[in-house]
Amino acid sequence: MSGPARPQMTEVEIAALHQGRGEGLALAAVALGIAAFINLLGAEKGVLAVVLGVFARRHARSNPGRRRSGIAITLGVVQLGTIVAVLVLFRDKLGQLLELLKTLS
Repeated sequence: MSGPARPQMTEVEIAALHQGRGEGLALAAVALGIAAFINLLGAEKGVLAVVLGVFARRHARSNPGRRRSGIAITLGVVQLGTIVAVLVLFRDKLGQLLELLKTLS
């Protein structure tokens, strides 16, 4: 004996489901892009924001979803660029910090 029959989804319902997924991914990507700046040297969050933003952009069918995914991609790229700039500009200070940390251990 099988379970209860599930009603078939209409094309409009399927399109709404895909649109909701795309917009949800875009919103999650924006949140991750913002969270990437909380711990500045955490490059994995910036990379994940870019990847999730690209994935959301591919699946977003509405203008707000595409705009949010673009914001997420921009935030991720800016965060990664900031990391590179900090590492390049303060490489001598970073070397000094690493030496000091070695003396502590």
